[in-house]
Amino acid sequence: MSQLVYITTEPTQTHLETKTNPIWIHPHLIESTDPIKGRQFRVSAPIPKNTVLLVDRPYSIIPVVDNPTDNDDLICSNPACNRRAPRNTRKTCPNTCLGDVAWCGSVCRGKDSLRHGFECGWLKRYAVSIRSKYGEYDFGMLWIIVRLLASRHCQRLDLDSGLELDPGLKCNGWRGIESLCGSQETWPCDMVKSWTGFVKRYLLDGPLLPHGMSAEQVLHVICQEEANSFGLYPRETGRFPVPWPVVGRGVQYAGAVYPTASMANHSCWPNVVHKADENGHMVFTACRDIFPGEECCISYFDLAEYTDLTSRRERLRELFRFVCRCERCVDEEPEEVSEWIDMGGFMS
Repeated sequence: MSQLVYITTEPTQTHLETKTNPIWIHPHLIESTDPIKGRQFRVSAPIPKNTVLLVDRPYSIIPVVDNPTDNDDLICSNPACNRRAPRNTRKTCPNTCLGDVAWCGSVCRGKDSLRHGFECGWLKRYAVSIRSKYGEYDFGMLWIIVRLLASRHCQRLDLDSGLELDPGLKCNGWRGIESLCGSQETWPCDMVKSWTGFVKRYLLDGPLLPHGMSAEQVLHVICQEEANSFGLYPRETGRFPVPWPVVGRGVQYAGAVYPTASMANHSCWPNVVHKADENGHMVFTACRDIFPGEECCISYFDLAEYTDLTSRRERLRELFRFVCRCERCVDEEPEEVSEWIDMGGFMS
């Protein structure tokens, strides 16, 4: 296995929280920089198994459920809540913009009026047609971008006019989104071309979406979001070895962007599991003892579903455009494949 030289920085806790403002970061969890991977998490002291390392709030979150009207897994649209909104108590949008938009009660609906006001007209105009023409994935991608822009819009109003917004909106900075990895160079030309078309048709600055950003800036946000978004599942992701009997992480119920949690890199033998709590906060927990200087990695997919080397690498190439070189993958690959990759070859 090739040796890497790590350039490790140990910023103060204030630096980390000022930039992305998660709910909580373990005092021994630090940000470092790797010449190949870029930003990453490491620990500066021993971390025992089952220690909570990070609790991060989403900057943008959307529900991902079938038949939202009859589904009790639909989450509250108030970003300070994100709890399940049961059918018998939920409140819907008075403008009937979209069946996926609901709140757990009147209080949350009232507190979320400013943010939802940004997205409401866009959803009412475009949601049905986008879903029909492009499918659920592209609609979800566009909606999560609109909600990113909505949170940014609310923050700008908060700064400009002194409005008192719900803490769920203002404690997670846009600077954290700007620092995410991902650019046009990260993605294939055909995908960037498709996203460029989406921006021109659905996401331009104007009365319907008064975000004040150029088309190029919005396209860049899409490139970042696609490289950093999380799926939310009922059970944890990343425990390895996979427990027996095998139980997967369940059916996805939401998708979100977490500015701080997105810093974690992937490993097929991770030392950190992740799962969202009942408020949609992403929680990182050590799944084994972690030693000083060790990188903290999560799994980007369900290890109970993708078990062999080929399926894991194909999944990562499909979603994130890289070939995994974690310790487990290197140990499992044939010698000739390892030599080919070390010489700069790319898996076909």
